[in-house]
Amino acid sequence: MTSCLLPQRGILELTGIDRGSFLQGLITNSVDKISTTAAIYSAFLTPQGRFFHDFFIIEHNDAWLIDCELDRAENLLNRFNLYKLRSRVNWRDASNEYKVYASWNDDTIETSGDSVCFSDPRLPDLGHRIITKAPLTTTDAHFDDYDTLRLSHGIPDGSRDMPVEKAIILECGLDELNAVDWRKGCYIGQELTARTNYRGLIRKRLLPVKIEGEAPAPFTPILLEGKEVGEMRSSCKESGLALFRLDKPSLSAIIDATLNCGNATLKPTIPSWVKFQGNKDQN
Repeated sequence: MTSCLLPQRGILELTGIDRGSFLQGLITNSVDKISTTAAIYSAFLTPQGRFFHDFFIIEHNDAWLIDCELDRAENLLNRFNLYKLRSRVNWRDASNEYKVYASWNDDTIETSGDSVCFSDPRLPDLGHRIITKAPLTTTDAHFDDYDTLRLSHGIPDGSRDMPVEKAIILECGLDELNAVDWRKGCYIGQELTARTNYRGLIRKRLLPVKIEGEAPAPFTPILLEGKEVGEMRSSCKESGLALFRLDKPSLSAIIDATLNCGNATLKPTIPSWVKFQGNKDQN
């Protein structure tokens, strides 16, 4: 087993008999899939259908634990409270009580009563996540090891890769990463998300890149023969993510090219899980 602490993650705890109906009308995935052994990955969008937050939800000790960005946990809690109205739900920020770990290269993990472990619902190669009150004492990896793993598979990391109130989640692969349930009822931002999908309006795509040279800062323009074809997102060592246009030039031209970005050159790849418009099954 390879594991490490994810220090940038926070935990919100949700209780109350209306928690299911409350969240179901707000987020992109269906809460019916949540159990004590299975988590969902989901997003909370702006009314205009742009990215606001992403998170995992798992049931534990009669509560739902929401694994979210630590620095933005209070913002997420406050945003949810705006929609609470008469719903019988209770929120609290439990980030000081819980730690979040990632574990990969493993089969099964045993946890105590103060812990919950679940398979990462985005991609099997990402292994498991552990939410625990008792810190793990057997971690053998650094956060950079996990960051390199998720970058190599083209997985976005919240607002590091999806600009808040700007990013379109289908351009970032959240459909294929199991964050969207196309059969559930309405939720905030659903109209734009559905229209983008059914009309084939996905004009950009987040893809992993190999970096040669100094890692570019986020949002540095990416150039092909002097013309901008995308912009950089997060990176770690020689791995990174970048958002590319899909129209001019063609995607195949971008994949076959060596691109310039700041003082580095980039080589993009297409992960096996990525399905472009017209070549995907809806869940």
